[in-house]
Amino acid sequence: MTSPLLLAANPHRTASEPTSSSRLRRFGKAVRAPLILVALATAGLLVSGQLSKSEAQAAKAGDCMHALDTGPKADMEIVSCTKPEAQYRVVKAVRDDSQYRPCEAEGPEVFGSYTEKRTSTVVILCLALNTDRPGGPVPLPNWPQG
Repeated sequence: MTSPLLLAANPHRTASEPTSSSRLRRFGKAVRAPLILVALATAGLLVSGQLSKSEAQAAKAGDCMHALDTGPKADMEIVSCTKPEAQYRVVKAVRDDSQYRPCEAEGPEVFGSYTEKRTSTVVILCLALNTDRPGGPVPLPNWPQG
């Protein structure tokens, strides 16, 4: 409610008009900073989700891969097919695990597969030896079947 003294100071204003620091403006100011923080946090999570994507998940048919360690659970990285560390060539990349043994129908050059499971994604890479590698292909890995 507006005091009679305020109305007397401004005769053109009625009692039903809001004051300059209305409740809506105060509410808007109080909510603005948290909304900006939520928007920035959401954008950060989206960006970090993209940055955490592994190279195996980004691989496609024709890419060459380098195993960063030995064994079937080694992390893989994409490299140029003409580099000496380019051990394997991706023949097929499957983005889900609904297909049963998706690499078996890919031909005799495919010697095995690499599977990487993340929280909500699965990628299966059907691998062949990289014949474009300087010095020829590496020997077949001795990975356990499974």
